[in-house]
Amino acid sequence: MSHPNAKSFFAVLTSLLFSLAGMTAWGVTRPAPAHAPAAKPPAHRRASAACPWLNPHLPIARRVAMLMRKMSLADELNMVAGHGMRPYVGNISPIPALCIPALTLEDGPNGVGDGLTKVTQLPSGASVAASFSRRLAYKYGQVVGAEQAAKGSDVDLGPTVNILRDPRWGREFESLSEDPFLAAQIDIAEIRGIQSQGTIAQVKHFAAYNQETNRNTPEDQVSVSLRALHEIHFPAFRAAVRKAHVGSLMCSYSTVNGEYSCQNPFLLTRVLRREWNFDGFVTSDWFAVHSVSAAPAGTDMEQPMNTFLGPKLRHAVTSGAIPRAVLNTMAARILTQMFRFHLFNRRRTGSVTARATTPAHRALSTQVAEAGVVLLKNQGHLLPLRASANIAVIGPAASAQVTYGGGGSAHVIPSSTISPLAGIEAVAGRARVTYTQGLPTDAQLTPIPAADLSAPPAGQKLGGPVTVTLTPPTTGTYIIGFSNNCHCYSNASLAMDGKLLLNNPGTPPVTTYSVAVHLNRGQAYRLTINRTNPIPPQMMKQIKKLLAAGGKQARAIRKMMRAASPAASLTWATPATLRSDLRQAVQAAKSAKVAVVVVADDTETEGADRAGLHLPSAQDALISAVAGANPHTVVVVEAGAPVVMPWRAKVSSLLDAWYPGQTNGTVLANVLFGKFDPSGHLPVTFPRRLADVPAASAARFPGIHGKVDYSEGILIGYRWYDARHIQPLFPFGFGLSYTHFRFSGLRLSRKAVDGVTPLQVSARITNAGHVAGADVVQLYLGLPAATGEPPRQLVGFQRVALAPGQSKVVHFAVQPRDEWWWRNRGWSENAGTYHLYLGDSSALANLPLTASYQMKQAIGGREVTIASQKSFQPGVRAVVNVALGAGGNETLHGVHLTLRAPGGWRVVPLGSVTRATLTPAQGFTAQFAVTPPAGAVSQYVTLSGTAALSSHARRRAGETVKLGS
Repeated sequence: MSHPNAKSFFAVLTSLLFSLAGMTAWGVTRPAPAHAPAAKPPAHRRASAACPWLNPHLPIARRVAMLMRKMSLADELNMVAGHGMRPYVGNISPIPALCIPALTLEDGPNGVGDGLTKVTQLPSGASVAASFSRRLAYKYGQVVGAEQAAKGSDVDLGPTVNILRDPRWGREFESLSEDPFLAAQIDIAEIRGIQSQGTIAQVKHFAAYNQETNRNTPEDQVSVSLRALHEIHFPAFRAAVRKAHVGSLMCSYSTVNGEYSCQNPFLLTRVLRREWNFDGFVTSDWFAVHSVSAAPAGTDMEQPMNTFLGPKLRHAVTSGAIPRAVLNTMAARILTQMFRFHLFNRRRTGSVTARATTPAHRALSTQVAEAGVVLLKNQGHLLPLRASANIAVIGPAASAQVTYGGGGSAHVIPSSTISPLAGIEAVAGRARVTYTQGLPTDAQLTPIPAADLSAPPAGQKLGGPVTVTLTPPTTGTYIIGFSNNCHCYSNASLAMDGKLLLNNPGTPPVTTYSVAVHLNRGQAYRLTINRTNPIPPQMMKQIKKLLAAGGKQARAIRKMMRAASPAASLTWATPATLRSDLRQAVQAAKSAKVAVVVVADDTETEGADRAGLHLPSAQDALISAVAGANPHTVVVVEAGAPVVMPWRAKVSSLLDAWYPGQTNGTVLANVLFGKFDPSGHLPVTFPRRLADVPAASAARFPGIHGKVDYSEGILIGYRWYDARHIQPLFPFGFGLSYTHFRFSGLRLSRKAVDGVTPLQVSARITNAGHVAGADVVQLYLGLPAATGEPPRQLVGFQRVALAPGQSKVVHFAVQPRDEWWWRNRGWSENAGTYHLYLGDSSALANLPLTASYQMKQAIGGREVTIASQKSFQPGVRAVVNVALGAGGNETLHGVHLTLRAPGGWRVVPLGSVTRATLTPAQGFTAQFAVTPPAGAVSQYVTLSGTAALSSHARRRAGETVKLGS
């Protein structure tokens, strides 16, 4: 989502636009309501003659219908467009006369964001996924939901579940995984945790949103196959809808196959409503609506303003260009979830000033972060550290410049912090701990002297490149710093001689980025700063109108825009400074028994993609220098995404801690000293070099000439490396422990499957070491070669904790859906040999147990269809047919057809809906009498037909119909 904290540029500007122009959700000052206003409702509201829909004992569908019969056009428009970004980042105003409460929306995926304080800064989404723990993901969600409720927020804008297509994506840290199965399993658990606290989760961003470059513009035109969408990019969202029953969904900035996501009927109507039967509401990402066509396409709420779903939607409805039923449907979806989550009746106790964090929440944050730490190398069993060790802690990231989380809308202001150095000192006991910074922090870089630049870049206006010439006085490695203090998502980039060095959107908490470059004395280098306008075009149009009108409004906006103009500045550290700092680090390493180097990538943020995969500043050089001085060097990487590691062979031990949240130091110390066994596993593949990643070419990332080519198709992450026989730095699913494990006894419930019944799989895992520890047992499935699928893909995992010598039998079920692949317009499966692999990473070397089974016949192309009239009248009976096609070559048993209609509709089977046997040449059709409720408001609804082929295998179809005239 594109917005800064509540006190920043956009928040203040939108407030001005609303307050100074007197705007409401439909763009004009709201007239007095035609119905008499009700008295202020009590804190815990009960049904009354004025608001009978407050009766919690009535079915939700009936309550919605009762309320909507009383709502005017203005009332419905009030529900579907945002009212600015204060006090929450998203706001829908209450309608007291109808007892409709306010609806408030707040980031975020890693804790309550948008500048609110007294909250817990949780570990990144990558940490949660690296735990491979559904239990911890649920508890993580509980903390998020509870703190949102404490802050008075009704909707949590999270979790982020977009697939990690390229490690340069700036928001990779807040999302979950490159693997759709892992992402789905974690998001199901987290959403259930969030919603268990009465907070509506809003899963985001649907769909194919995988980069920040050119986002929310026509230049981010994603060209992606239906197969890649259904197999890779959709599953986490489908699981959120079908399994977690998420209350809301955010459409994305991406332009997918020619249509902006928030006005894309294929995504929002055909897939989301008809295929998945989603009954929640869809909110736009902030400023992601570009046309009033978003309404009939399936977007129910525009945020944060009413640019298109305000006056323009009102005009479209009153002129007949868009049926009133479309607006009714939008409002009904929002109200349905508000009733479902008891927002109408419950006492609102939270507020933006309330203290939401608790000791229990911080303890859970620590627990999740610990479980996500991945031990990547431990040569000579250097870890865990001994209490008697003489330890040199080195690196700005250990104390002087600590990274706790990523930037942008996922940034959370911590209620307290523990640095890595403080954590180590607290746990070290008798060990002697020293600290050496080793490199200058970004804040300590000094301005490049005017004598070395052709012209100062500071003070330039928004837009357009600014080029200066840098002539270094000496040859060597320099650290170049680049600041952007706008806090307004104005992406500023720095390039040298045409090569991109840094992207810096100026998002909190970090505004200065740095990079190490080798420069030659006396050579002229062109440094180009280019920045984009942070104000979305929709907002700029309204601003121009106010500016043209002059007066108080124009003066206030001009003053704010001048104050928010980013003043980018160039700073540096010279080779002499760098050599001096590195000498101090080397001396500290030589004087210690163990050197612990803490490094971090603090450039990961919404609003900008990473220019490459190297650590910022000269941290690579710092590690190499320390490792050369002390063979007992431990490196801790705190980054939300993969980094390349040119120094890996030189260090003894290596930990990846992701972004650990506010208890960073406690997490790190507990793992380093063995109080917690490192048992995280990689939720993403670490490449050896940028050229190895699936989207390495410019055509694939960030695109050429406005087109982003997803031609890697389904080969994302480890699927790509396995299919292309590319050796990664570390494979997906990889993670070591302070103990070691053995696998044995792989068993299958049978050697042949029918395509409709799950296959039961079991195996034994044993802790073969001398300390307690945990491992993640992973099950991979390889489909027949004719399907064109990658060599194997994850279909099951379990996190298992074991005492020394202890064994446990783990059980998995390979579902029929695991054997499906997308062909043409639907799911299919093939007869042939299927292979199973069991171990603890995606690499064959870590999958010691294998087995195979046969599918002699396959269901094939059997599809469900619905035949019905396109328009229904309230209270009038109609007949709907649900049919299962005659494709495929498998005889099916116990086929059961059902029809699902919205709440309040009456559905009665006419004749048999079950067939004991269905041969390959036979289809099956069942009839249902369908009666909408009498007096229902005109709207669009989805009828959903299902063919249950067994208790686990199903085929579905949806049909959108209109209720009423």
